[in-house]
Amino acid sequence: GVLYLARVPPRMNPTKVKNLMSDFGATVTRVEDASARKRRRKLGGSSAKRYLEGWIEFDDKKVAKKVGYSLNNTPISMHKRNVHYGDLWNVKYLPKFKWSHLTEKVAYERRVREQKMRVEMMQARKENAAYTTLVETGKHLDRIEQRKEKKRRFREFEPRTFKQTKPAGDATKAATSAVLSSLV
Repeated sequence: GVLYLARVPPRMNPTKVKNLMSDFGATVTRVEDASARKRRRKLGGSSAKRYLEGWIEFDDKKVAKKVGYSLNNTPISMHKRNVHYGDLWNVKYLPKFKWSHLTEKVAYERRVREQKMRVEMMQARKENAAYTTLVETGKHLDRIEQRKEKKRRFREFEPRTFKQTKPAGDATKAATSAVLSSLV
């Protein structure tokens, strides 16, 4: 049978739970979220790992039921100097729940987390590729503008000169007028 430890008190780790439950079975606990830990440490909390919840597996279902019902809402310690004085056990027996379900759940959560990371990475790569193409096209357009500006500046500052032939004397004028009159 499996017991669910809904709240693991601060400064209690799996080895302490194993010592307290040493006569009955083994234990596995789940560590707090990394983001929650960062937030807690940033606000001045302890840097130690804090376990949020845990599962305790017993060899015998009947023993697990008895331990679950007898420990629920009882104090962890009666000694005033104990760290866990004033904390209560919050334990529930999970009927028809096996350890394999828990490991499947953890594996499924891990796969979902990895899939989300893959999707986020693909999205980031797409955004990065789109950004780099925009930057490259922008650079290309800037180069075209620079070339156009360079041509425009070259035309403004350098006056254009045309080679003209000098007009001939009056004799050529008469000859051209005769040719023109004959055409008409």
